[in-house]
Amino acid sequence: MRILLLGLLLTSFITLAQTSVHSNLNTSINDDDKTYSIRIDGDRNGKAIHYNRTFNVVGMSKEQKEAMKTRVLDSLGLGEAPPTPALPNTAGAPGIMKVTFSCLTCTGKTKITISGNGFSAEREIEDDKNKPAFPFDLEMPPGSYQYEYRQNDVLQMQLPFVVKTDQKNTVLVK
Repeated sequence: MRILLLGLLLTSFITLAQTSVHSNLNTSINDDDKTYSIRIDGDRNGKAIHYNRTFNVVGMSKEQKEAMKTRVLDSLGLGEAPPTPALPNTAGAPGIMKVTFSCLTCTGKTKITISGNGFSAEREIEDDKNKPAFPFDLEMPPGSYQYEYRQNDVLQMQLPFVVKTDQKNTVLVK
């Protein structure tokens, strides 16, 4: 009985050790009912995180502000984001899919980096009235990806997405 208990305890410890997360983050969130600022500096599992943004929150409810904070933290990989969608079965998945990247609020100097499934792409654009930055199309194999969007050299959003076979694939950059 002791050996069984010791074995279970050791297995639990090994499992916890494998899923541990190392974070060294300084987080500051301020709300004066007019503006809501979020500042995060540090690293998580060796990846540097630097985020500093202020939002106009006049007229927003406490729940709306909390939802906004949750979206920001999730986009940085710091919140309790929903589980990543399962990888589609790409073994033998035919062809390359056209993926449209769209953004209604993206302006100024923009940079989007896309990676995953053995694919990577980077696009830097200086928004011009004659040649808008969005929408644009990329051809990508089916699978799971992540995009990182920067506006005027400030990280705005970092989110996962899935490219599916035989359907229209549109990624709305937020």
